[in-house]
Amino acid sequence: MQWIRKGRQIGQAVKNVQRLRHILAVFSKHGFADLANRMNLERFLPSRLAAYTEGQADKSIQERLRLSFEELGPTFVKLGQLLSTRSDLLPDSFIEEFVKLQDNVQPLTFQAVQTAVERELGKPLLEAYASFDPVPLAAASIGQVHSAVLKTGEKVVVKVQRPEIGKIISTDISLLAFLAGLMEKYIPETRMISPKTIVDEFFRTLSYELDFVVEANNMGKMAQNLSIFPDIVIPKVYKELSTHKILTLEKLEGIPVNDIKAIEASGIDRKHICKIGALAFFRSVMIDGLFHGDLHGGNLFILPGNKLGIIDFGIVGRLSQKARDQLANMVMFLLTEDFENLCYQYAELGTSSSSVDFDTFQREVRNTIAPYLGLSLAELNIGKVLIESTKIATRHQIKIPGEWMIVFKAILTMEGMGRTLDPDFDLLKLGEEITKELVSNQYSMQRISKDFMWIAKDVANLLQVLPRQLRWMFKKLSSNDFAIEIRSPDLENIRAQMDLNGRRMSLSVITAGLFLASSVTLIHPVGHTIGEYPIVAVVFFGVGCLFLGKLLLRSFK
Repeated sequence: MQWIRKGRQIGQAVKNVQRLRHILAVFSKHGFADLANRMNLERFLPSRLAAYTEGQADKSIQERLRLSFEELGPTFVKLGQLLSTRSDLLPDSFIEEFVKLQDNVQPLTFQAVQTAVERELGKPLLEAYASFDPVPLAAASIGQVHSAVLKTGEKVVVKVQRPEIGKIISTDISLLAFLAGLMEKYIPETRMISPKTIVDEFFRTLSYELDFVVEANNMGKMAQNLSIFPDIVIPKVYKELSTHKILTLEKLEGIPVNDIKAIEASGIDRKHICKIGALAFFRSVMIDGLFHGDLHGGNLFILPGNKLGIIDFGIVGRLSQKARDQLANMVMFLLTEDFENLCYQYAELGTSSSSVDFDTFQREVRNTIAPYLGLSLAELNIGKVLIESTKIATRHQIKIPGEWMIVFKAILTMEGMGRTLDPDFDLLKLGEEITKELVSNQYSMQRISKDFMWIAKDVANLLQVLPRQLRWMFKKLSSNDFAIEIRSPDLENIRAQMDLNGRRMSLSVITAGLFLASSVTLIHPVGHTIGEYPIVAVVFFGVGCLFLGKLLLRSFK
């Protein structure tokens, strides 16, 4: 990702100046022209902004921003969907609006789909499949899905990536990185949400989603991890009919979890579905560290035999062993109502500045969670509590990594869907045993022995290189050319300011000299004249005025 961070985005922005103009024009159309002006990009704006902003006064900022994203296409829609998960950074009003973002795209023609599939698989469509439905099941910004039947008679779905979508998204992300840098530089109030960090996170997430091989790999790993749950079904991947841009999967035919009327009519054991879903979720998050990152009713199906099917693994969350331990601790602190240690855990998993007022942070968390004290586990909305605590941590300059918000949002979603199916659903109670087991494992002899082994290995490596490093250090200290170099951003700013002042001083001296020369020439005229004034005096005076004007403009700027 260095091409995003190091400045290649500027080169890309120049190459794609027309797209940049279009982006700025759309935001101007929806009433955000002042942002472009503040970022010194007004030269790319339409000449008559008034025509663009008519009819926007009756709409909120949040709505206008959502409409801008929808008009700008797939990359911005995906960005808005990512931002809808970052309730720690954005106010609820923006989150509620971004949740409405939909992939409003025209489906590909069957001819385009057939060409894409045949190019990727290297064979005619009807040689790869016995039949292929030309009408898509769903069409989204990145791709669309068709039903098909294999030569063996198995029903499948085929996910086809839109042609050139990778190039379109790559161009837009480079421009987003360029604009994010300008926002942090010229719009100080945006630094709190760190636009450049958001774009980096967005780039990483979308890169995985564009590669169907990664999605197939995620499905294989999760199917293996959840194989202990016979009632959890993850579609089989047909690798011989899948590439980076084509994905052929087993077709799951069932009732979507959010279709409550169909579920009620079918006589499904809803408690059983909630239980296996919760247990599978907790195992994925806390034991395996690999979990579905885009849980919603459209990705979960109730299959015949009271089984739960899960689809769409383009976005997954990953947690290291340390992160899993931290999450288990947080859940245990909530179970035991130990909110003080919950705050300390937040400080450990996030990055914070030295100016954090930890007492105030604790007090605010305690006051926010106080209404939940005394509630039963079934009444406690743990996802909401974690998200609200994260918002408070962010306000106190404790920055929580983005993957944690995926976890908390997944917990909140699981609780909501579970209680819709079963009013007595208690996610925390179902995961309590797994959590306790994970916490106890942190202090088991096996875990302590493993951690000690790694510590011993690191110490041994340090002892190997330490004598050599000390020898080189003392050798450097004893050399005649030894010097200590101190680097500081403030020193660089001071040096730049001194250089600027030096240039201004030189220009001031030259300007004064020109005016003085003009005065001397007026007193002792030489050469030709213009009217009553010597030409040399007029020239000296004119150039001096130009230099003076330049000095004044720089000073006011």
